[in-house]
Amino acid sequence: MTDVLQKDLKALALEILSGEHLMALATVRHDGFPQTTWVNYISDQLTLYFACDAASQKAGNIELNPKVSLAIASETKNFNKLKGLSMSGTARRIKDRATATTLAQRLFSELPQSRRFVPQDPLSLAVFAVEPVAISIVDYAQGFGTTHHMVV
Repeated sequence: MTDVLQKDLKALALEILSGEHLMALATVRHDGFPQTTWVNYISDQLTLYFACDAASQKAGNIELNPKVSLAIASETKNFNKLKGLSMSGTARRIKDRATATTLAQRLFSELPQSRRFVPQDPLSLAVFAVEPVAISIVDYAQGFGTTHHMVV
């Protein structure tokens, strides 16, 4: 892949990530089956951050296996204009309390609806970062089924 194409794909990925804030996050359960849940997120470049209850199944799944997959799509009534991406990556819990608190405050500031889905006790709150390994970008505005792949 040329450097120009790589930059264009990264720019499109960043546009999608900054324009949306809801992802379908798939984790691996203890029995090996995937579990997908809807999660609000914020992003910093290609890294995504989300918060959940530290006692949730999602947090437990990530503790057992940090490999995740996620999907994000623009909300559109015209399917031919759909833009979105899927990402495989590694999730890690932010252990540093100050960093986790700063990220949680940013999440709740940018997406106040997220506050109702997390515990009131800050010590029960788990903040995670998802670092991408590979990204597939869908842009049907370029033609139905148009998909581009990039390894990060």
